[in-house]
Amino acid sequence: MGVQAGINIFSVHEQLGSDYYGTLEKVSAMGYENIELIGFNMKKMTRFSDEFPAASVKTKLRELGLTAIAAHEGTMPGQDLLSHDWDSVMKYYEALGCETIVLPSLFVKDREQTLTAAEQMNAVGKRLKENGFRFYLHNHAHEFKASGEVTLFDLILENTDPDVLKFEVDLVWVMRAGMDPVTVLEKLGERCDIVHQKDLNKQLGGPVNIFEAMQQGGDEEMDVLQAYRKYVKGSDFVDLGTGRFDFKSTYARIHEMGHVRYALVENEGESSDKFESIRNDLSVLRQYL
Repeated sequence: MGVQAGINIFSVHEQLGSDYYGTLEKVSAMGYENIELIGFNMKKMTRFSDEFPAASVKTKLRELGLTAIAAHEGTMPGQDLLSHDWDSVMKYYEALGCETIVLPSLFVKDREQTLTAAEQMNAVGKRLKENGFRFYLHNHAHEFKASGEVTLFDLILENTDPDVLKFEVDLVWVMRAGMDPVTVLEKLGERCDIVHQKDLNKQLGGPVNIFEAMQQGGDEEMDVLQAYRKYVKGSDFVDLGTGRFDFKSTYARIHEMGHVRYALVENEGESSDKFESIRNDLSVLRQYL
């Protein structure tokens, strides 16, 4: 069936937090059919599962012709992965009809933390699989920090079970780590069948590689979240097709590899009209699918 377009609804999380169903209606009207849900209402600092029953969300998605292909669910920074209420997560998304759970972020900074996280992701992934779910990890840039001869991402890849953990690769966060997205996709192979697509400002205020920026600033040992707050700005990301991402060659290779099923818009940039931005994003992305 080739690669299908979709959207991670975080792209309009502010609007979603104020008007959940109205936002879904607008996204559907633009032509989106595949959607990745998020579990946390960042406007109200509550969980959407506490506000909107799974049955009503499922009915609304069906009415709008939207398919929830995945959902971002996981722990807060510093929270132990095993302490999360995965039973409630599974109960909610089973009722909603969404069988793919994506861990939105993994806050690791060294080899020890990474190996512990890998062990925990194996445990969570096994538990989810036993209950009919698929478990994924979504990357940012910091997972590609060097640890000796390898990166933390390599350690995750080598120390997790392919049967219980797959990867949702954010192509532009890979770039921000100074890595080539195609090389990462080739290394992962069939362990990655979902990608996130944003675009990177041509006028970026500093190095593309966040590790280079941290080195120049003398902040190599800075905490992950502090580094992102200091070195990553909303203006770093722009609407699709207006930045420096090489869509043509990247998607030509994605089609050749054949293991990516979904390319999801994730618009994290600053925009005067986010709905217009994601409408244009869909139009651009479809040119390459």
